[in-house]
Amino acid sequence: MPYDKTRYTAALLVVLGAGLPATSPAQPANAAAGPNGPRCFNGYAYTLDGGQYRYTEHHELSRQNGRITDWDVTYVGRDGQVVATKHMDFSASQTVPVYEMTMPASGYLEGISHDDGTWTMYKRESADADRQNETFTIDPPMAADSGFNELVRNRFDALQSGRTIKFKFAAAGRQSVIDLKASKTGTARFEGQPAVVFTAKLDMFLVNHLVQSLKLTYDPDTKRLVQYEGIGNIHNDAGEVYPVRVSYYDEMPAVAKEHGAPAPACGSSSAS
Repeated sequence: MPYDKTRYTAALLVVLGAGLPATSPAQPANAAAGPNGPRCFNGYAYTLDGGQYRYTEHHELSRQNGRITDWDVTYVGRDGQVVATKHMDFSASQTVPVYEMTMPASGYLEGISHDDGTWTMYKRESADADRQNETFTIDPPMAADSGFNELVRNRFDALQSGRTIKFKFAAAGRQSVIDLKASKTGTARFEGQPAVVFTAKLDMFLVNHLVQSLKLTYDPDTKRLVQYEGIGNIHNDAGEVYPVRVSYYDEMPAVAKEHGAPAPACGSSSAS
């Protein structure tokens, strides 16, 4: 099969969300404190080239004893309509969640299941397409979807010290397990506060220079992901993924509010 840059990079999406520390002064005001209960927040997506607003991610997650149990994401487009939904279950693994993401307009879906000890990644390109399945095994360190955020948090000190972390990523959209590596590549400021920048990219010398890396900006004190830059997982009008910047601002930007984004509060899935 010929190398396909779009498919490779799309598979590496960190949907992510924001970091999940038990307490964090940098978190949105609506985020609950403590190790148990719900936490809700928004991410605001813009085109990486030009900075045009495209959609809002509305996240709602639950925790018990500081561990994530469930995580739901609703993607709301510029017209205030839901363009995709995702449900994740972290009961089997904190870094490889069972999940399913669906896009109602096209019928596209992808996810990971865990039944009777067998892990399976699956996807369907459209409502009338056949479902593709591929089994895999957990080979730590390993992540999938938003579980990548927890993997980074677990190795945050090592990354901060300058170490390069290699790991495997189960990419349901690619129907394969790929090798990645993450490292610290700089510092920045986000909403006036110090931040640290990590970069994740393919651990493959011959193709690494061809693939757009993922730029992840974290609050170094709370280990909260505050910004993601790379290929997104929402399709454009041509049915293709495209580069985005997703910023997890404390306050909703005016442009998002104008386009019907949901409030960041728990239970909000309609326009604010």
